[in-house]
Amino acid sequence: MAQFRNLDEFFDPTLKLPVGSKTYVIPPADAETGLLCQRLMHASMAAEAGADVDEEGLNQLAQVVLDDEEEKDLYQRILGPVWDELFADKVDWPVIQHVGSTALIWVAAGLDAAVKHWESVSGEVSTPNRETRRAMAAAARSTRARGSATGTSQTSSRRGKAAGSPGKTS
Repeated sequence: MAQFRNLDEFFDPTLKLPVGSKTYVIPPADAETGLLCQRLMHASMAAEAGADVDEEGLNQLAQVVLDDEEEKDLYQRILGPVWDELFADKVDWPVIQHVGSTALIWVAAGLDAAVKHWESVSGEVSTPNRETRRAMAAAARSTRARGSATGTSQTSSRRGKAAGSPGKTS
């Protein structure tokens, strides 16, 4: 009978983002934050695509438009201790926004979509480009196709495989 290897031998659930001479290690999101990120991403993609949405979708869309304080709070939740680290290092706000939006995409749609967003910037923070949105939509479709009633995914396990992580690193 086949046995599973210990997950810690090959899976790294963190996101490592190099900024200047430092690499920030973003811990995995808790379940509540992960689900919020997925709802935000799905609702914003539906709105951008001009899709008809039901009452639940309208409620989600209302949550997508974040004011400055809500955006800051969301980034704090997603980045965890890295939020304070970025401020302590006196990182400029546009960089913090890009780190935060990349982490949001990582939580909601996985590593590949986050990499595309990370590298799509040319001097200013941008919303995910069409290719990234398509990758996120494909991830959402594959999640629903596996039978998830809630639209949630096992993104964190796919992240480790997608990254080709040879082992847990610190």
